[in-house]
Amino acid sequence: MIDLSHLTETDLFGRFILKVPGGDKFSGYYCSLDAIRSLLHSEDWLESVTGFYINVGRNYDSVRLSYFTSSPDLLQMTVERFANEFQLEVKGKELPHQLKISRNYGNEEIRFRRFLSTYTPIGLEIMEADLLHARCLFATFRWRVMRAQKPYRSHFLKTFESQSAFYNSLGMEEQDQFWRDLAHWPNPPQVDWAHFFVNMVLGCDWNGPKAWPMFLSPQPPLPIPKINEKVAELGFQVPDEWQP
Repeated sequence: MIDLSHLTETDLFGRFILKVPGGDKFSGYYCSLDAIRSLLHSEDWLESVTGFYINVGRNYDSVRLSYFTSSPDLLQMTVERFANEFQLEVKGKELPHQLKISRNYGNEEIRFRRFLSTYTPIGLEIMEADLLHARCLFATFRWRVMRAQKPYRSHFLKTFESQSAFYNSLGMEEQDQFWRDLAHWPNPPQVDWAHFFVNMVLGCDWNGPKAWPMFLSPQPPLPIPKINEKVAELGFQVPDEWQP
């Protein structure tokens, strides 16, 4: 389990885009995510990163693995060795460098880095426990909870408490901060912070110029049949009687 106590705002930032050969849109993303789980639990990885976060990669068929590190050489060697051993395609990478990633997201660098590095292990655990449930959880979050501007915590809490050891390892103050961060939206022309978590679990988000204005003021929550029209292209459906 990653220890975020060493994460700083000056750690170098880098990125790998990793893919299982032959994976299709969305299914390839989830296959690639499963393929790197053992990397993310490895001793070398945990020793070389101070934090990391995951989103969907190019063409919705690969994993974009972004990281913070004070040991850039060990980290790159670890990922490249793993990719070679397990025959993963490295579709792109950014070498470790100094970068303020919060520039367009509120300029609170260490807070933003910590949020990104907190949602990711939670997401990994709930997706491994029950991927369909996780996808339903986040689709209904966008189109029922956020759309109606309802509280986030009550929607997610039962799942996080029952399926995420990392969430349960957080202290009360850390949990409270995580919930504040999840709901944080400092710059409405840009995506909210929750977008990164949504993107990880669903492999996409509805943040285009037509969709995003609908989240700026309360709207009636969508019924499940309407949500299913929106997620059909993602390859799943929310069961009629599904509850978070």
